[in-house]
Amino acid sequence: MKEEFVCGEDYKPLVPNRKYEAVCIDYDQSFVMGKFRKLFLHFKITEPGEHYGKTVFMAFNMPYNKKIKQGSKYYKTYVFANGNQRPTRNAIMSPRIFKGRVFEIKTRTVEPKFSDGKPMPRHFHYSVVDSITRVL
Repeated sequence: MKEEFVCGEDYKPLVPNRKYEAVCIDYDQSFVMGKFRKLFLHFKITEPGEHYGKTVFMAFNMPYNKKIKQGSKYYKTYVFANGNQRPTRNAIMSPRIFKGRVFEIKTRTVEPKFSDGKPMPRHFHYSVVDSITRVL
């Protein structure tokens, strides 16, 4: 008997590179071989239009020792979402601060490449959150 396989994921959406109003609906962590693990914030676009309801993510490299450095992308994003209030030393910097809040996000397109460096076709491109530009 021949085996059958099922697609295990939804397609990552591709939206134009621009700013959108979006709510952070969730966050999760994944472990990646090497020095860092990844934290993902998931945003649902809430402004009316053809991209309403699409979900895009923002990824952060997170150190295994859980000590966030001031120059990191997560630190800067956390401080911005926290009303520009810097955390005190040893303060807990939980991603819960983002969940349920509405932000203006800026997206960018990821254009994956094959192992030989050649670009993959457009249907493999997808959008990610490049930055949070405003707390709404």
